[in-house]
Amino acid sequence: MPYEPDGITLKQQLIDPQLQRAPASRQHSLAYSNTGVPPEHAQSVHHYSDASPAPTQLTSPHSIGAMPPPPQTHYAENTAPLPPYDLLYTLVDLYFRHVNVWIPLLDKKSTLDTLFGPSPLAEVDKVVLHAIVAVALRFSTDPRLSSDNRQHYHNTSKQKVQLFGLENSNIRALQALVILALDVTGNTNGPPGWNLLALISRSVIQLGLSVEATSSLAAPMYPSIATLRASVLPDSRSPIEDEERRRLFWAVYLLDRYATVATAFEFALNDKEVDRRLPCRDDLFSANKSVETKWFRQSGQNRYATNLLDVHGHFAYHCELLGILGRIHLFLKRPIDIGSLADVEQWQGTYRALDSELNAWHFSLPDEFANITRLMKTNTPAKPPNCGWLMLHAAYAFTTIRLNSSAAYPSQSSPIFSSSYSAMQRCLSAVDNMRQLCHFVKVSGLLDKVGPPFAFSAWVCARVALVHGSIMDHEVDPDIDFFVTMLADMGQYWDVARRYSEILSRVLDEYRTSQHSGPERVTPSTVKILADMRR
Repeated sequence: MPYEPDGITLKQQLIDPQLQRAPASRQHSLAYSNTGVPPEHAQSVHHYSDASPAPTQLTSPHSIGAMPPPPQTHYAENTAPLPPYDLLYTLVDLYFRHVNVWIPLLDKKSTLDTLFGPSPLAEVDKVVLHAIVAVALRFSTDPRLSSDNRQHYHNTSKQKVQLFGLENSNIRALQALVILALDVTGNTNGPPGWNLLALISRSVIQLGLSVEATSSLAAPMYPSIATLRASVLPDSRSPIEDEERRRLFWAVYLLDRYATVATAFEFALNDKEVDRRLPCRDDLFSANKSVETKWFRQSGQNRYATNLLDVHGHFAYHCELLGILGRIHLFLKRPIDIGSLADVEQWQGTYRALDSELNAWHFSLPDEFANITRLMKTNTPAKPPNCGWLMLHAAYAFTTIRLNSSAAYPSQSSPIFSSSYSAMQRCLSAVDNMRQLCHFVKVSGLLDKVGPPFAFSAWVCARVALVHGSIMDHEVDPDIDFFVTMLADMGQYWDVARRYSEILSRVLDEYRTSQHSGPERVTPSTVKILADMRR
């Protein structure tokens, strides 16, 4: 329930602004008591005095007395760097409900205490607040956010984060840049996102976040003449701070992998430079408990068979999965002579090894989350689904297709390298699982709680359905239209999803037109482009 002093609700105040006015003696005490903000956070109003500056009263040299205040306009609102306090609190809450659920970078309680608690807000924390505003504005339906206001707050916050991140190198600056990267990559998967991620990835290495403090990469365990890494950050003061740094690295790792697998580029973060433990479960993170998790590069049979599994959540499994995806990406980048038996046999051997590793990872998932059908059946009002696990299954479908599509739908073939039926069935099974997942997300009203990687997985699955239908079955599955509409609906939150929907819609229109062009059907060039699964 919103906090309602004197029986006046926020809704009533929006309808009748006169209800906001109070006697001068009560203005301070009621300044933000009608906003729905918990009282323990309302006392820090002065921290955001620059967000709603008081109008300056201008007087003429010829005036006899003070002029009455001018009529209220949108001038102050449009020039304030941050939204009003109550809207600001709502935006932070929206960030945790719509973004942090699938990429849990921050702890909600400690973040709210920092941003809205009684202590003065430091400049570095205000930059994090700007980043949260930039990414959370897309989820707000507040009537005060007109198109101009929304654009103003977004541009202002984006510029402040970028400038601060360029001039400062610390944890808060990097967290702000990562949150801003979620906004940028959610709008475009082109150079703006690549450039920002390049800066972030380099900063992660320079701050030493890619290794644990006890790692041999941070300090040798024996006398050595090797060059030592510069130690930039002070030691963590608490388990929650240590885990926060760990999660910051893994968030960058995930963004780097997702941004790169859609291209033929190299990763900005090399696995050889990573010597980190995986993040722990979210509840352990919030409880400020020190727990021991698996090492990311743990090798051998013990990698997926350990008694530490109960301390890992969806974020840890996601990091492991994208580690496998990264190795698949590097494998598919290597040139292969499909006319050489030795090259083909070596390719097939690596393919089988990666397939076994992916199966072992899936087998290691907790029973209640390993099966996508069982996961969707757990949706009850008392226990809504965790969107992090939904994102994980979407990533698994994409990873399965990324590995198998080159074998199932090769762009070139030879007598010793042709289409694999088993690989094709794996791709189609992944598409079917993703279709079920997308339907569940849509009917459950969760489209605003899954991020751009989910849209990317749906886009890849739709491409496979189009490729298989146009090349193998010579009839595209009509269910592909569901992917198009789902991505269009998701596009109201993330612009990249809308772009995927538009491309698919245009290609399908051209394909269906070609099917009615006469007895000699010619596959449109757009379908041929999408059919090349190397891209």
